Amino acid sequence: MNEIKLLDGAMGTQLMQAGLELPLPIWSGDINITHPDHIQNVHESYLKAGSDILTTNTFRTTPRAYLNHGFSLDNAMKRSRKSLYKAVQLAREVSNINTVIAGSIAPLEDCYEPNLFPGVAYAKKEFNELSNWLQDAGVDIIIFETMGSWPEIKSAILSTDDLQISRWISMILRDGKKLLDGTDLSKVLNNLLDYKIDMILLNCNPCNITNEALDIITKYWSKSWGVYPNIGTSIPSKEGIIEEKLSIDNFKKEINNCINAGASVVGACCGSNPYYINALRGLIDLHTKQ
Repeated sequence: MNEIKLLDGAMGTQLMQAGLELPLPIWSGDINITHPDHIQNVHESYLKAGSDILTTNTFRTTPRAYLNHGFSLDNAMKRSRKSLYKAVQLAREVSNINTVIAGSIAPLEDCYEPNLFPGVAYAKKEFNELSNWLQDAGVDIIIFETMGSWPEIKSAILSTDDLQISRWISMILRDGKKLLDGTDLSKVLNNLLDYKIDMILLNCNPCNITNEALDIITKYWSKSWGVYPNIGTSIPSKEGIIEEKLSIDNFKKEINNCINAGASVVGACCGSNPYYINALRGLIDLHTKQ
């Protein structure tokens, strides 16, 4: 069996449970600066639960998010860059020699509304800037996550060809066959094979949609792939609230289906905590012994 790596779980969920406010549109982005100890506590909890990969708290550390939050252009650039570099530092400081640090980049606008994609010209400039900041800060890979728009995915790829580190693309779906913007998943996968993408993943989807997509992934994608679904039965609200959650045992069963189908990276997204990740650690260890 191929080696299976374990991602971490939700960051925002843990910060909210700690009593921190995560105002949109910067969400948890500024917490790297205002409450760095909370960020490191979350990272450490996932490492103790068995994670092989830590994702930086950079989902919303973008100049665009800070601009939308009311910062001037100059201050938005300075604050977002400071927070991004701090996020990488916080993850690196608690990691061990074997930990992979994944630099997170999200859609430029709301990840649940692909129609808000600002256009190719803006996307290429901003994705290039963010990815180079992350590379310079010292991440091991770049993961474009919760991507639901094919034009935005393509812009992310074309603007980062000069990177010296691995690029992963993780997608959010409308159903088991289409991206959130309606693009056929099979066409996306066929197109992605033409680019130097080392891993494709599905994230922020309910488990039922994730499992519905497995046939398409195994048919149209010949490289490595992975999943980190939400623990909810539907996508969360914009504020990150999940109404109905799968139990740890049921979530583990869903992830087991993905591992049996060939997933080489698994984890959990919105609503999850170290208990879910630790359960997946046990699941992976069982598969490794087989």
